[in-house]
Amino acid sequence: MIDTATNNVAATVTVGNGPSGVAVTPDGKHVYVTNAFGNTVSVIRAATNTVVAMVSVGNFPGGVGIVPPPPGVPFLAFSVTAPAINPVTQPVTLQVGTFSTTFPPGSFAKQLDGSFTFAGVIDGVSLKAQIRSAATLQYTFHAKATAGASLTGTKNPVYVTLIIGGDSGATSVTPTIFP
Repeated sequence: MIDTATNNVAATVTVGNGPSGVAVTPDGKHVYVTNAFGNTVSVIRAATNTVVAMVSVGNFPGGVGIVPPPPGVPFLAFSVTAPAINPVTQPVTLQVGTFSTTFPPGSFAKQLDGSFTFAGVIDGVSLKAQIRSAATLQYTFHAKATAGASLTGTKNPVYVTLIIGGDSGATSVTPTIFP
């Protein structure tokens, strides 16, 4: 761990095998380290310089990034042309910078609370996603790639598009991107 005030080593924290990518939460409370040869991500509590969790992920994780917490990043515009979206029967396409994937119709399951969820693998990428109604014809979308997604070549600001059936939206964000 580095003391950012002095740029000196403040502590040494033992993480998994082959540490490669590092990300710090915006509030500075946690540090995430990918362990390329251990197929894990170490979660470090910055205040105590201790590993508080070891998360198993896919093979050879190399980078990690932090996305703003819910309510998430608002889309500049999301045009809903139908009375409501239906990701259970419609394809859902997500593009984040250079990464793009399409969840085929039937990938999402409608939950009792009215949200739609997906957890699985598409084209070798382990993904979790949730679509939740925020208000009439307004939705929040949260996605997490736990393994296999590449943002190689992505530069800030990052353009994000979401298409659900015939409805679409786009926004631009400026995250920290780690190789």
